[in-house]
Amino acid sequence: MTDLHDLLDLATDRLEPPGLAGRALTVAQRRRTVRRGVLASVAAVVLVVGVAVTTRLGGAPAVEPMHVPATSPTGVPARTAPAIAPDRIQPAWDPRGAEGQPVVELGVPRVMESLTPGEVTRPVVLLDDGSRARLVSADGLVHELDLPGGLTRGRTVSLSPDGRRLVATGAGGFFWREIDGDWQRLGAEDVPLEAQLTWLPDSSGVIVRGWRRAVLVDLASGEVAEQRFLEDVSHLGVAPDGALVGVTEGRSVVQWRDGRETDRVSTAGLEGLVLPAVGGSGIAFARTNLVTVDPPGPADRDGLLALDRETLETRAYLPVPDDHYYVHAEDLRPLTWLDDDTLAFTVLPAGAAKRYLMTWDVETGDISRVSCWARSLDAVFATALLSR
Repeated sequence: MTDLHDLLDLATDRLEPPGLAGRALTVAQRRRTVRRGVLASVAAVVLVVGVAVTTRLGGAPAVEPMHVPATSPTGVPARTAPAIAPDRIQPAWDPRGAEGQPVVELGVPRVMESLTPGEVTRPVVLLDDGSRARLVSADGLVHELDLPGGLTRGRTVSLSPDGRRLVATGAGGFFWREIDGDWQRLGAEDVPLEAQLTWLPDSSGVIVRGWRRAVLVDLASGEVAEQRFLEDVSHLGVAPDGALVGVTEGRSVVQWRDGRETDRVSTAGLEGLVLPAVGGSGIAFARTNLVTVDPPGPADRDGLLALDRETLETRAYLPVPDDHYYVHAEDLRPLTWLDDDTLAFTVLPAGAAKRYLMTWDVETGDISRVSCWARSLDAVFATALLSR
């Protein structure tokens, strides 16, 4: 299967996906996206105020510093994000020790492998193996989801932050429904079908990003609005106040207000940033180390990076071993901020049979275990329902 993914990496760099290549194509697209952001060191953050959202590397080369223009294309003065301060680097954490971490409750079943079938009216997580999707309640009930026909295995299914709505997209079209309602379909020509989905924070709509195209779908009205300023964005994260944060193919932090650029910050010194999770005062990324010195420094590892949302100064850096194993595969993924200091994240430890939902206190460095599920399953959490 790895060879197929590699071939599709090359093919999908030049061809728009036809919607029928299945799960292997989806994985290839994700790997290609992260390579563009990581190997080219083209990490940037896009802050969009007014709306909000919802791979293994064989030796990253050192990168030369890139010239950062003094102003943006719209004349906004550029700033530079500070490099990671040495005193912000925490002791390295090995994800293979996830099972032994202290347990914390977030309203999610601790083990999602032997669940009881039953009615689920307010799911906290959606589990998907590519052939079937299941809804899971806080009390451990599970219900198999009846999906629209014709989506194919290359589909995407997502649960809203409030656990009340579902979206599914694939070759058969774009569909959405209330948890207790029926599927409704939008025209296939209106939205990208091989797509990544990002929810608005109030669950009223979803940003759908496909090949060089992004649209905002208002679920109540069915209105589809082009979001051309997101066409260069590879990763998006949701903010509680309605800010849209993403990683682009440039090396800047760019902010728009009502579609107008208002700020630009270079992140070259922070190296490869992907998968942002945005809180009220912080932003977290999965970070891949791009520049290695001899001997390696404390920050010369991949890991989780927590930044101050306004200044982009490093609050904490949590290194992990096995460079490029976790971040490139999206197996170390910031999920959501539970409060100003606590980040929820997911991880698939090297060689493990299970994925884990964990928490990280960026001030104390404490790491706790929340839940686990089979590595073959993708999990989408109703992030607004996670609470201690």
